[in-house]
Amino acid sequence: MQGPDYAILITYLVGLLGISLYLARKAAQGSEAYFLGGRSMPWWALGASGMSSNLDAAGTMTIITLLYTYGLHGFFIEMRGGVVLPIAVFLAFMGKWHQRSGVMTTAEWMRLRFGEGWQGRAARATAAVTYLVITIAMVVFFLAAAGKFLAVFLPFDPTACAVAMAVVALVYTMISGLYGVVWTDVFQAFLIGGAALYVAVRAFLVVDAELLASWPGAAFNDALPRLQDPDLAPYEFFFLFLLFWAGKGILEGLGGSGGSAYMAQRFYAAKDDLTCRKLSMLWAVLFAFRWPMVLGFAIIALHLGLGRDDPERILPLVLQSEFFPVGLRGLVVAAIFAASMSTFDSTINAGASYVVRDLVKPLLPGLHRRGEVTASYLASAFIVGLGLTLSLAFADSVVGVWTAIVIQLFPAFLVPFALRWFWGRFNGAGFTIGVTAGFAAAIGLSFLHLNEAATLGLIGGISLAFSIGGALLTPATDPATCRRFYEQIRPLGRWPAEWKRPHAREHHADLIRLPIALLWQLLTFLLPMLLVLHKWTSFLVLGVLYAGLSAWLLREVRRGAAGEA
Repeated sequence: MQGPDYAILITYLVGLLGISLYLARKAAQGSEAYFLGGRSMPWWALGASGMSSNLDAAGTMTIITLLYTYGLHGFFIEMRGGVVLPIAVFLAFMGKWHQRSGVMTTAEWMRLRFGEGWQGRAARATAAVTYLVITIAMVVFFLAAAGKFLAVFLPFDPTACAVAMAVVALVYTMISGLYGVVWTDVFQAFLIGGAALYVAVRAFLVVDAELLASWPGAAFNDALPRLQDPDLAPYEFFFLFLLFWAGKGILEGLGGSGGSAYMAQRFYAAKDDLTCRKLSMLWAVLFAFRWPMVLGFAIIALHLGLGRDDPERILPLVLQSEFFPVGLRGLVVAAIFAASMSTFDSTINAGASYVVRDLVKPLLPGLHRRGEVTASYLASAFIVGLGLTLSLAFADSVVGVWTAIVIQLFPAFLVPFALRWFWGRFNGAGFTIGVTAGFAAAIGLSFLHLNEAATLGLIGGISLAFSIGGALLTPATDPATCRRFYEQIRPLGRWPAEWKRPHAREHHADLIRLPIALLWQLLTFLLPMLLVLHKWTSFLVLGVLYAGLSAWLLREVRRGAAGEA
């Protein structure tokens, strides 16, 4: 990079810290202000923040690698995590269920579901530890990619770049809490959107028949190539894998976790049911900017002949090419850095909320408001410090770290997280036993080198068996606690018929909304990719379907929220 590029990057960082300092006073008002923004932030800010939080350099590098290697199959491979199917599930009904709970964290939610007894306390601690493990793993993933990305543009090695990013993100997240996270995410969303449009347009202009013919997997019916790299091993029986990936993504949503603490946090911070639906739709629409951008980087790399030796370096290599003149290069680098920071800060803030609210607070019930904020600072520093240490020690392949997280760690807890919503007989003991067994299975199976479908099935199956067994062999949750929970949340599933009867109309609408929301989200992401690839017929046909689905969902959002209030 040259002088103007560095000036743009420095201006971005100064602006980021300035926003954080401005919001510091509001965040210091207490834990609810620090972690949920006082539940008063507008829906469009929460939606924009969700988009920014789901888009980072690590995920971007991973998806570019998959698209470059496997063509359009790469999009469907990322049904395992990068497509973020839980957004559609939260749009359908899971978002409003979170908002109705009135809690600050999913671990705190366990008290509402399982009561104040030993089972509720065990489930709460288990959920907090689960999210802490996932948070640290995600920090490792983000820092591994950030160091590799920034080292190309800055006169420092990957280690120094990773440390610098960790320090900057930690400082502004600690200062301003969720207020700073959300409003800096909104600021960063504009940078990301502008960069995405530029890359997509430049890629659109170089697409031709010769390029598509040279691209492995560019058509849906192409055979997938065999590679020597075990992290990019061939996906034989592709549609079987696709079923497992899609099922895992939907299960994440049904569990209410989204595979990340920050997704649920946006809905805990929402004002009402209508806010949840609107922010979900905006989240998906804004997140669609990612897909033509990552596709654009892959296409430009193919056009320039870059990335053959190390596809994970495509992103920085393309940014160094003639496609990005001085000044614009700095803007796009700032946008990618913004994407990384927005995901990193959301992860830190949400992870720290579980440490403070669900691990520290139960041990120190007399902790005052100022003490909670101080504990939040310490928790954030602990998460970043441990994640940075592990990243420098073990993270060699960005794709490898991502695969380990979504294929081994996530399935360990998805089943018990889903059962807690949909099965009235499920209890805190079953939840704790199921999660513990899932993590034990994940550790044990990591030594067997199974394919992704087998790994997902075995870990999920073991967790399911122990969850059900643990619940049936231990006392049921107090009926009064269950009834209070049900009347407050009104979830679907196996609950007493007399409880469900008054809410049958709402449940029927929720069930219809789910498949439509899933299809709508997939088309939201696919349509701009088809446009970049000049797939005119597919774009027009699916575009008509998408317009109809969008109109139906918008009507349902307004009518459904009014009828369920």
